[in-house]
Amino acid sequence: MVDKKILITYASSTGSTEKLAQIIAEGIKKVDGVSFEMKRAKDIRPDDVASANGYAFGSHSASEYMDGEIKNLFEGLSSVKEKMSGKPVLLFTTGQGKQAAALASMEKLVAVFNPGWIKPGLAVKGMPGESDKANAIEMGEKLADAVKKTQKPTYIVA
Repeated sequence: MVDKKILITYASSTGSTEKLAQIIAEGIKKVDGVSFEMKRAKDIRPDDVASANGYAFGSHSASEYMDGEIKNLFEGLSSVKEKMSGKPVLLFTTGQGKQAAALASMEKLVAVFNPGWIKPGLAVKGMPGESDKANAIEMGEKLADAVKKTQKPTYIVA
């Protein structure tokens, strides 16, 4: 029975970030009891984020910064900030030399949601190669393990 879900969302201009998201999903599949849903950032609604138990957020680098599509997503999640707090988050980027800077920009924005960081984030040059693939699968599995261990928050209504 699958009872925990990871939302993988990304912005991709050349297909490299989307490919990296798919490889991370391979790692998630290795952990029983955890499923995933993959969507482009522009197709995400706050309810999608609130209902997930963990996240993998990815972007290609756009002049040392994350893509506007993923930035707009983060800026639109203030209504579900409390529901995201403490949940495991893995960040990933692709690019042609500025992907580490893009990853740092994502970390700054995501930090306001008080995440349970899954580190290190992934910063891949261009299309993921074989060594990138092994690392991304491992990090996807690490994210899924963290989600599986995370207790669902209990809300007390007075």
